[in-house]
Amino acid sequence: MSKISPHQNKFTAALVFLGLWQSAAFFTSPVILPSPWVVLQGMAAYLVKGDFYVDLGLTVFRGVSAYLLSTVLAVVLAFLIHYFKPFERIFYPYLLALQVIPRISWILLALIWFPLNSQIVIFIILMTILPVITINTLEGLKGIDGALLEMARVFKIKKSKITTDIIFPGISAHVFSGLKVAMGITWKTVIMAELLTVQSGLGAEMAYAKTSFATDRILSLTLLIVMIGLLFQKLLLKLERHMERWKFNHG
Repeated sequence: MSKISPHQNKFTAALVFLGLWQSAAFFTSPVILPSPWVVLQGMAAYLVKGDFYVDLGLTVFRGVSAYLLSTVLAVVLAFLIHYFKPFERIFYPYLLALQVIPRISWILLALIWFPLNSQIVIFIILMTILPVITINTLEGLKGIDGALLEMARVFKIKKSKITTDIIFPGISAHVFSGLKVAMGITWKTVIMAELLTVQSGLGAEMAYAKTSFATDRILSLTLLIVMIGLLFQKLLLKLERHMERWKFNHG
């Protein structure tokens, strides 16, 4: 008996999901649950609208800008906390506290602190994902073999060589673990922040759809956002695989 391939499993699961969705939509109002076909038509309608691409560009710009800024700040902060004890005593407790602050708190504070533009969205994302990446990077730094570092110092290997051949390869798995978690949080947060704070972007478009009870538009936008998030996750996985090859070449 031939084995069922992973692609066949995914295809079957998708068909079952769509079948259940269509069945549920048949017995409910379109306002509550529109059919898959209606939602796909909504997606197609968005894709031929020029305004959609303006909102899409704003959402992607905000998400990517906040993500990259958070990554740089998190890695720098992790190194400062790990290698300088005063920084650890000062910042580490606050870093742990940042993890448990509700996202809605940052949204409400940002509404007071910032103008209603991209700054407010970028700030909310940054404060949400910064501790995730920082703590994962710190775990990577703590896991580096101290004996290996000591040996490198004994043999007077250059600090730049220690960084590229020992430290960066040693922390990469933890950093990418944090980056992958932060990537998912980024796209959920950018939509929530846009929905509640600004009048542009895909999140704001979802807010407009909600006011007119356009469930089909909300679901269409949701699927488009999921596709964007999956695309960026795929790019991140490619970067991780490239880093793995780099580690092997420097091993």
